Amino acid sequence: MRTGSLRARVTLTMLALLALVLAVVVAAVTISYRSSLDRDLRHQLRSAAEAFMHTPAGESTKVLIGNLARQGIAVEFEPGQVVPADATSKAVFAPVKLGSDIRSRGSLIMLDQMLPDGTRIVLSASSTAIGHAWQRLLVIQVAVALAALALAALLIRRVTATALQPLAQVADTATRIAGGERSERLRPTRADTELGSMAAAFDRMVDALATALGEAKNAEQTMRRFLADASHELRTPVAALQASTETLLREQPPRPRRDELEATLARDAVRLGRLVDDLLSLARVEASQPARCDPIDLRHVTEAAVSAARRRAGGTQVCLEHDTPAKVLGDPDALSRLIQNLVDNAVVAAGPSGRVEVDVTRSGGEVYVSVSDNGPGVPTADRERVFDRFVRLRPSTTPGSGLGLAIARRIARQHNGDLTCDPVNNGACFTLRLPLAT
Repeated sequence: MRTGSLRARVTLTMLALLALVLAVVVAAVTISYRSSLDRDLRHQLRSAAEAFMHTPAGESTKVLIGNLARQGIAVEFEPGQVVPADATSKAVFAPVKLGSDIRSRGSLIMLDQMLPDGTRIVLSASSTAIGHAWQRLLVIQVAVALAALALAALLIRRVTATALQPLAQVADTATRIAGGERSERLRPTRADTELGSMAAAFDRMVDALATALGEAKNAEQTMRRFLADASHELRTPVAALQASTETLLREQPPRPRRDELEATLARDAVRLGRLVDDLLSLARVEASQPARCDPIDLRHVTEAAVSAARRRAGGTQVCLEHDTPAKVLGDPDALSRLIQNLVDNAVVAAGPSGRVEVDVTRSGGEVYVSVSDNGPGVPTADRERVFDRFVRLRPSTTPGSGLGLAIARRIARQHNGDLTCDPVNNGACFTLRLPLAT
């Protein structure tokens, strides 16, 4: 990007254009003036010749010659001829054709004329005065043009300074924003002009940067919390694994104590593996939008989740109700995991003798999947908190890492929907809302 002085470039460009215009005007005026003087001089020669044609010979001719001499026109007769002295003032020569052969010799302009009595005269005038006249005019014009250019330079500099004031305001605003005043904006009064559209684009850019900065800060804070929570949650199973391993290596206990330690070691390893898997899943879900956007019928996804839950539910009763097709767009694997997580959580909350109901309905261009149970329920104060990472309302009786609902809500929002914990009189009810496929 060229960063030379815009004011200097505008000033020089305007002065160059003005100088070109003045040069053309000066040249045109000078040429026209010189041509006009030259035509006038030639016209005077022709008028003088015409006067000779109508002036009788004698004293009148001599008077005419004197008058022409005062006008700068010299008269020469053909060698050997003189002005006739015997003509009277009333004598008028017969008209003949005026001489038109005007020629130049040096600085003289000459015209040959044949008089009615056969006398040939030569009328001549000097063009030196014409040269001096147009040169004086040229000098005056150049002086006026230079003065006009100087005055124009001052005016253009003032005008460009005023015209470029909005750019200075943009620079000042950008400097203040860079200094920490994030709320500063140009706020143009009109956005349909060149400067207005530039100012509006500047404000949009700053707003986008502010939004991106806020998102980056939120992402950084989320990552810090995530790392802190992950470190805290990983510390317990890792410590248990380490303790069990050290006991086995140090004490070499006999059976059945050895079998108990090995079983504990296996359970801790499974728990640690599940926690790591949940952490990786949450990180992947929060890092990107769903890569797939396939048409999915949520009835089929829900039926598969309910069937899997029935096989693992023991005595828990799992019921499914759905009526019409409920097609959405999204990632089949992610949505299957979301619904399976909700059904599995409900089965655990309901217990072996409990009941879980899953309903798939449509309303107002959206699909609703409700999973309710008759378990202990979720307190009103915890209905939002359960979607936070590593939150378990009853850690001693609830297995898992506390990441399932956080992952489920994130998947729902990636699909332009939401997951909520709804108030009910008995147990708990989680509702997934997604837009219908169009």
